[in-house]
Amino acid sequence: SYQEMLTHLPIFSFGEPKNVLIVGGGDGGILREVAKHSCVEKIDMCEIDPMVCEVSKKFGFSTATSFDDQRLTL
Repeated sequence: SYQEMLTHLPIFSFGEPKNVLIVGGGDGGILREVAKHSCVEKIDMCEIDPMVCEVSKKFGFSTATSFDDQRLTL
């Protein structure tokens, strides 16, 4: 998927990043893919419109499965 390509290629090419910053991505797709990497200890996500995240969670979008990840600061 689109989110997999945007996430896994940079993470694998970087090595084992401990900290990841996601700019945008309020649907949660990039977050979902980053959360699959156990080497990542901290995920900071900046979304300009918090309603995007809320709508994704409320309507159960398949991309919105990792908003409760303990490593996430939104």
